[in-house]
Amino acid sequence: MSESIVLTRPLAMQGWRTVGLIARAERREEFEPVLLRASMDGTDAEDIADHLLVSRSRKVVAERLLRMATVFGLLEDNHGRYTLTERGEKAIADGKVFVPEFGTWNIWVSGDPLLPSPVLRIDAANEPGAYIENREYRDVENKQAFHELPEEIHENQGTEVTPPVSDDGISVRIDELGKKAEAIDSDESLTLIWKVQERELRLQGKWDGKTVDSELEAPGKAPDEIWAALLAGRKLSDYWDRQRGALRVSFRETAEEERESMSRDVRFPMPSVPGFGQFDSLVVPRVDIAALSDISAQEWAIWRFRKRIRDFATSKRCDEWWKEAAEPFAGHCPDRPSRNGLAREAWGAGGDAPSTQAWHLMAAEDWRL
Repeated sequence: MSESIVLTRPLAMQGWRTVGLIARAERREEFEPVLLRASMDGTDAEDIADHLLVSRSRKVVAERLLRMATVFGLLEDNHGRYTLTERGEKAIADGKVFVPEFGTWNIWVSGDPLLPSPVLRIDAANEPGAYIENREYRDVENKQAFHELPEEIHENQGTEVTPPVSDDGISVRIDELGKKAEAIDSDESLTLIWKVQERELRLQGKWDGKTVDSELEAPGKAPDEIWAALLAGRKLSDYWDRQRGALRVSFRETAEEERESMSRDVRFPMPSVPGFGQFDSLVVPRVDIAALSDISAQEWAIWRFRKRIRDFATSKRCDEWWKEAAEPFAGHCPDRPSRNGLAREAWGAGGDAPSTQAWHLMAAEDWRL
């Protein structure tokens, strides 16, 4: 199999403008000690004021910190006793807190099966609103045309993602979105590039004049599985020798350069991979090839042998030339032609002007070299 299978395709995407609650990961140092304190069998306002704020008189500040942490989903309020949630545990581990903002957002998504998440980019369409505890929903259904948001967006609510086309690489979480959205257009273009052997997947292109080159998690498919799918699409599966890792071909269907290199560039027009869709046409270079049959092996070995006769064909040289010429066809055991037979054939093919190769063969035969 070739060492270079690269699958590409342009990314189909949609843009939507809608209102909602989007949380962005931030470093909020004021919450770190509060969360750590809560991780020790819970905490309350008096405990935070006494141990972290050094004064019970600052209980109001402690209450606000606890309430904010609860709003952000980091703590759970059990009648004034605050305990850590899963989000709180993750915030301690990551050193970041997801801070929700209510506002109008431009959200770019794609349903491409190669993407680990459909969310490509999220931008604020206006100035961010207040924090969740101060927000007020507003009606977005006006005279513009609004549509239902794609289901994959709603399915990813509550999931933390790092949009691959973001300018800052900050992780976000979609907490809540409106039911309706306005479709928005863009001339931006992005391409998915899957280097199969390297198990590398990248998203490349331009966005707002800036270069996009994001590394994504590549599918777990083994390269052999992808190669098998490509061969099946070209109806070449029956000609693939898995043991040798070579494509079996007829000698008469090979080009001259293929007969020596024992490889060929194989074209795959618009190939498909089950579960991952269709890709751009590609050429897989330097695919190993082998003889389709004993007859092909015989013809091929003799052709390669003749190509090596560029000097007087002494017995020793013929041994060396044949060994090299027939080596790729050892499994077919091709028969070595006699020097005398090759000499007469070459001499007869030259007519009144025998070729240099004919002289090299006939002279060695006549002189018994």
